[in-house]
Amino acid sequence: MSAYNGEKYLKEQIESILRQTGVKVSLLIRDDGSEDNTVFILEQYSHKNEAVQYYKGSNIGAQKSFFDLLHHADRGCDYFAFADQDDYWLPEKLKRAVDVLEQKKNPSCPLLYGSMVIYASEDLADRRKVPYKNRRAVSFGNALAENIFMGCTEVFNRSLLELAAGHIPVNDVWHDWWLYLSAACFGQAVYDEEAYILYRQHGNNQLGMQNSWIARWKNRIGHFKNLKRSLSRQAQEFIDSYGADYQYGELAELLANYRSSLSLRIRLAREKRIYRQQKIDDRVYHLLFLMGLL
Repeated sequence: MSAYNGEKYLKEQIESILRQTGVKVSLLIRDDGSEDNTVFILEQYSHKNEAVQYYKGSNIGAQKSFFDLLHHADRGCDYFAFADQDDYWLPEKLKRAVDVLEQKKNPSCPLLYGSMVIYASEDLADRRKVPYKNRRAVSFGNALAENIFMGCTEVFNRSLLELAAGHIPVNDVWHDWWLYLSAACFGQAVYDEEAYILYRQHGNNQLGMQNSWIARWKNRIGHFKNLKRSLSRQAQEFIDSYGADYQYGELAELLANYRSSLSLRIRLAREKRIYRQQKIDDRVYHLLFLMGLL
């Protein structure tokens, strides 16, 4: 877990993690330079429960903080999970993920699990399931175009931990997206349509927005604007980080270089193996590929 000024909900989240059933849990928390009582809370838990450990760091932001945690994780564990400081885990969350990954029966293969979430009001009293589902398969081509694996749901094996920790991106890439790219390219990623986490929504109107068609379209438009040229840069970052020793495939090369010529833009716009889950998003993205905007 990465924590930053999280005193309001931190205890509730830690307790939900410690109450996981069917698995033995150890919790490592990195404080990202908090200025409230977060460190005091972590100190209390580390003294009264040996399963909880923490260390302090400077404020580097959530994504870099989570990457730093990969380096400090206990390699003696079989499975690892990311946790946000303000959510609430249902008791069976980790057991469900482990059961799914255990079915793969291949610990040497980098494995990643992710799931849906239940949107919850700030006090967790009002809960609503995500109103949409993924329509297409989990794949490296999908990972190049979008991240469907929310970090707070991700559980992964030691092989994926070692792989990702040995190839940390230099530039800004989200930790959860990086694990999806890495697992989908070099191992396996499994997505669970069921939900085992209460994803806390802050603010009075946030929960209702999850079921609002207009709000979701506003989010889409804002997301498109924020992604300007970022997908091609991220693909290049993936190639640079893993280098010639790994077979990352032609799709990453195509996305990284497609803006260099009209013929490559046309090729990518027609490429069906790089896709988003929702049909309308997929069509818009392929148009944006043709325009060289992603």
